[in-house]
Amino acid sequence: MKAIAIDFGSSNTVIAKWNIATDQPETITLEGVNRPAPLRSLVPSLVYVQNAQEKTIEIGQRIIDQGKDFSHPRLFSQIKRRLITHGQYIPKLDGIKITPEWLGNRFLDQIFQNLRSRQIFPSEIILTAPVQAYEKYLRWLEECSTEVFTSPSPTSPTPRIRILDEPTAAALGYGAIAPSALVLVIDFGGGTLDLALVRLPQNENVHQWGDRLGANESIENKAQVIAKTGYTVGGEDIDLWLVQDYLENNQGSELANSPVLKQLMERIKMSLSEVETATEVFFDVNTQIAHEISYTRPQLEQVLEQKGFYRILQTAISELVNRAFNKGILKGDIKHILLVGGCALIPSVTAFVEKYFSMGKVYSHKPFEAIAHGALMISQGMDIQDYLFHSYAIRYWDRALQKWKYQPLFQRGQSYPTRRPIEMLLRASQPNQAEIELTIGELESRANGAAEVIFEGDRLVMQFDQQAKETFEPLKVSADGEGIPQAIAKLNPLGQPDEDRLKVLFQVSQNRELLITAIDLFTNQEILKNHPVAKLR
Repeated sequence: MKAIAIDFGSSNTVIAKWNIATDQPETITLEGVNRPAPLRSLVPSLVYVQNAQEKTIEIGQRIIDQGKDFSHPRLFSQIKRRLITHGQYIPKLDGIKITPEWLGNRFLDQIFQNLRSRQIFPSEIILTAPVQAYEKYLRWLEECSTEVFTSPSPTSPTPRIRILDEPTAAALGYGAIAPSALVLVIDFGGGTLDLALVRLPQNENVHQWGDRLGANESIENKAQVIAKTGYTVGGEDIDLWLVQDYLENNQGSELANSPVLKQLMERIKMSLSEVETATEVFFDVNTQIAHEISYTRPQLEQVLEQKGFYRILQTAISELVNRAFNKGILKGDIKHILLVGGCALIPSVTAFVEKYFSMGKVYSHKPFEAIAHGALMISQGMDIQDYLFHSYAIRYWDRALQKWKYQPLFQRGQSYPTRRPIEMLLRASQPNQAEIELTIGELESRANGAAEVIFEGDRLVMQFDQQAKETFEPLKVSADGEGIPQAIAKLNPLGQPDEDRLKVLFQVSQNRELLITAIDLFTNQEILKNHPVAKLR
């Protein structure tokens, strides 16, 4: 088999392959791992740790079938979300620290073992990443691929690994959209809200996009990403909001500490996508009491309004539209809006988007499979012309102000590879300095009113910034959170603050690698030459 795509989601995961007979993507279902019909295309993104020392776990639907999907120290959900959210809480089981990276590795390893048991040995694996992913998430995908996907058999070569952002994959998955069309993808899943404005390839025959193998230089086979944005909020939050609302209106309820309440609310949320009123009944075998919970669509929408849900959606769409405007694209130019992810099925979400883009058409016929199916397109010869999502800067010490400051290097939206390097002249910050450290990081600015979801302990909390905020996140950090330099230039003789000492050239390669060249102006020697320091995003 040539290629498979894995869309590792916060709540559900989809695995797809290319069906040679039909020349179309096809979802893979794994017995005991995928959900039952009608959601058979989905694998619940759950991990139950039986023995951490021996790396013995269970994943997916099997956990639910065995009744282990309730709150328990050995049950883990929202793994992907923990990978992209800054949290300090790391539990320990069987003497092993259960980090999000450990859980992600185990989950993908089990997926791959199930594929091998079905004699599926792909030559290429395409993994998708959220557009708002930090360097940590992308680094994990690349590092785990070595551990997880290395073939144990000498007769089966290790597959090639590729990474594609989820909104771009979703745009490619909606193959019915006209070539060269501007497409806005709104991916509203279990844990993230990601938006991307994409221009699809020019080839007039969509079904022939994958036939141009080896013709990556052809503009006809390239999808262009115009603008992106994202927030860590999704269906998991809605379930928790409904739980909170129910408990606030039913003081002293016997279900207050019941782990089944969140599951009931998830079912109610899903049902309200199709009916006006949803009811769930839970019979407590211990008390012999039946509990009936009912919600209407207006009640759900009231909860969403109170929790700032529509405000977040409005902020995210406005951010993207403003970035598109800076590229010369008006709101009225966006004619195709694609909704993916489970939250996209909520009627008020569709209505909100349709009202905002009254001149466009909203598509929602592939909410769950569009990302995995679209990712397979690049295995069929389609290339992606992409842009950096984050802005990047170098940290330096301001002697006059006695504090760290940041000099921008590459702005959000910068295409790569870069045509020419960025040049900087650096000085020592103190007398007789033996080295100059080069610490690179993501520089992010958020407007006032922006929303962020963080972990407090093991609890998810939403915050709204009341003022504009600029943050610098080093690409590498120590255990105590301090930035680690990407490169260190040794100075011989020692550097002085009153003289330019280093000329540093920064550029981004075709593989998103940040390359640094450093020249000592005193000795006229190259200390570093095209030194790769990190993969950018």
